[in-house]
Parts: sequence; C-alpha cells; structure tokens
Amino acid sequence: VDRAFPRSARGALKIARTLVALATLLCFVASGAHEAYAALAGMETVITVLFLLLYLLRLDARMRCLFWPLA
Repeated sequence: VDRAFPRSARGALKIARTLVALATLLCFVASGAHEAYAALAGMETVITVLFLLLYLLRLDARMRCLFWPLA
C-alpha cells in the first residue's frame, strides 16, 4: 500500500473526484430521478473507486498492458 499517494496532489484529486461522484449518486437517488442517471452516476463512482484502489495498491506499475496517462 502506497501511504504517500493519498497525500499527493494526484491522490487528493482522485479522492475528491470519488467523493463528488458519490455525492452525485446520492443526489440522483434521493431526488427520484430516472434510473439511467442513477446508474451512470453509480458506474462513475465504481470506476473512480477502482482507479483509486489501483493507484493506492501500486498495481499500475505491475500492469504494463495499459498506457496509464490516458487512463
């Protein structure tokens, strides 16, 4: 586990993006919006959490099959 990542600028940005995506999901669910909007917000939240975990566990260094700056 990379303990310095959450304190870095990139880590703080990914954490903030995760929180915004979660807040968006909660707002769509609470407002009773169409299910497609809630599903898209949920997918955004899950994808952002997965990328956060990927960088937090340093899996980007092990996975050479993707060009990470584009991800």
